[in-house]
Amino acid sequence: MDGKTTSLLRSVRVGLATLTLLACAGAAQAAPAPALVWRAGDGSLAHAPANVDPPASAPLGSVWKLFVYSYLQTTNAQEPVYRCERAQREPGDEYCCEPGESIGRDAALQRSCGAYFEPKRLGLKDADWQRFWAARNAPAWLRPLASLQPATQVPIASLLEALQRVPYGARLAARQALLPNTLRDIGVLDALGSSPRFKTWSWFDAKGERWGGGAGWLADGSPFWFGAPGTGRIALQRNAEMIAAAWNARGLLHAPPDAAALQAQPCVDVNFFSRYPLTQVLRDDNQPAPLGPLAPLSRGGQYALHFANGPKLIVPGQPEFQLTGSLKAPRLQARLPLEDYVARVVDREGDGREVAAARALAIAARSWLRQNSGPAAGADGGCLQVDDDSRAQRVSPRPPTQAARAAAAFTAGLVLTGAPVRYQLDGPQPQVMAWRQTVAASRAGVGVEGLLRDAFPAATLAGWSDESDCEPMPRAAAWLAEREPRWRKVLRAEAGYEPLDNAPQVCALSQGVPHADLRRGRLFVREWSSRDGRVSLIHEYLHLTFRRHPNGRDEAYIERLAQQLADS
Repeated sequence: MDGKTTSLLRSVRVGLATLTLLACAGAAQAAPAPALVWRAGDGSLAHAPANVDPPASAPLGSVWKLFVYSYLQTTNAQEPVYRCERAQREPGDEYCCEPGESIGRDAALQRSCGAYFEPKRLGLKDADWQRFWAARNAPAWLRPLASLQPATQVPIASLLEALQRVPYGARLAARQALLPNTLRDIGVLDALGSSPRFKTWSWFDAKGERWGGGAGWLADGSPFWFGAPGTGRIALQRNAEMIAAAWNARGLLHAPPDAAALQAQPCVDVNFFSRYPLTQVLRDDNQPAPLGPLAPLSRGGQYALHFANGPKLIVPGQPEFQLTGSLKAPRLQARLPLEDYVARVVDREGDGREVAAARALAIAARSWLRQNSGPAAGADGGCLQVDDDSRAQRVSPRPPTQAARAAAAFTAGLVLTGAPVRYQLDGPQPQVMAWRQTVAASRAGVGVEGLLRDAFPAATLAGWSDESDCEPMPRAAAWLAEREPRWRKVLRAEAGYEPLDNAPQVCALSQGVPHADLRRGRLFVREWSSRDGRVSLIHEYLHLTFRRHPNGRDEAYIERLAQQLADS
């Protein structure tokens, strides 16, 4: 073989090798491997699968809407109403609303309505936007409004940093708005629960193939990003088990929320042992416990609760518990965060070690509370009030077990709507969950969603504060708005009155007690056509207008004033 031939063959081999490498690189771009990246508690980046390096960067996709939402939320913006004149679709967007309907900020984020968050529609100014994110040390790529494009290529580490820089209040609001995304697919819900809240994203790779996933925050505030072949929803469906395995190994799907998020939870005032009077509560030195907080005792000592019917119960001190009444007729009460309350119900009514069944019970217990509790007297921010009672829900007076806390955390914020929720120990009945049968089904492999569907076929899963929990009553809202200016002359003479910045939303109440949602400015009433109905509507409206004053917690005062306004 002569030198020219050898040289030619060598050139061919090099050329073929080069083509092979280019083809492999193209194939890698066309079919990126599934990758999960998140910021660990120590600030370092973790990823899964552990044996595959995640991509260095990815297209922003629909995640840009999350940053616009956060900006609007933090600046208390009053953006223009968005009304769907026709079906609004953009690449990767979901349907916004029906023609002729309008959509709010939370629903627009959850449905990925790109037209809603379009900076031009909102009148966003580049200088204001840059100043906002620069003040929060956000990455440079986020600061120009022009970067808010789905095709913008962003380093994944920098995207996680940007998510970390979202103001805390906006992050909490976004997590709440995105909760419905966890409910769309059975496999995703059963694998991941409600802890990770994510904005799905989709875009195209170098060969025009779909690439998508999700980005958001875990319950402890850790930001995460996920990407895989397919649209965001398909990518999550196919890889939910992989994501769950990675996070379960580190306890992240059961992690409690951080302290600020815990404070933001609804609170529940519990009257313990409402059917079984106490005669005395003794410390470990056999002395009566003083009225007031049931503080932890030194050296691990516990309290003895003595009942009128004979038995006694030993419980540890817990500062959230209050001893009220008198030393001869004490009563035990507690103000608990919602998920702590749910975990205590799981311990008392079930067994947290039966993982899937306990998760289903946690959702049922939370749903029962939402359907049957009323507002507590004197509750700042509108606590719910409920008895610890076999006719209602029994609540453990001991701190929740780790297994029960995990069941509550995995399902945090999830409730059933559309049907009454009840449960019992045994004996299945229509629209009633039987614990023993639920355990048997869970051991046979039925997931949380299947257990709930079997027990409550007429109910649907929703978020505790989902927008869908409001069935608007526009005529009642209009009636209230028409009369409010007249009432101000009377109300301005009352201590603690504060006019509302925005008209409250009036929602139809199908079950439970009429109440005011102080956080979201909503009134829930049964009807308003009768005088009693109008008094009830005015009553709950007054709770909003006196929300920062003791008068707002004085039921007799509020009712007297509501009667006066109804007759004016």
